[in-house]
Amino acid sequence: MTAVLGWVVGLLDVVQFMPQLGRVVRIRHDHAAVSDLSVWTWTIATIQGAAWVVYGFAEGLLPIAVPNVVITPVCATLLAFRLRAARRAHRSAPAAPAPSSPPC
Repeated sequence: MTAVLGWVVGLLDVVQFMPQLGRVVRIRHDHAAVSDLSVWTWTIATIQGAAWVVYGFAEGLLPIAVPNVVITPVCATLLAFRLRAARRAHRSAPAAPAPSSPPC
């Protein structure tokens, strides 16, 4: 029974990220909207997923390791979309006007 619960929780863990991924894929060309994602949240989630993969395989806990093999690239993808949106928004932002020199 415990193993079944572990796999169900692992599946739910994967599913929780899918709505965010789907939304970001749909709005990926709206750099302002994608820039609203938190860099820190998705960085931490990516590191956390990778750590759970290592821990799960090291301890032989497949219900922990396997879902995180899926979750980690999803989180990394969301982070990549966020970073790319920030770069593109920065590139397309109008340049600040040059300061004018005071009259002599």
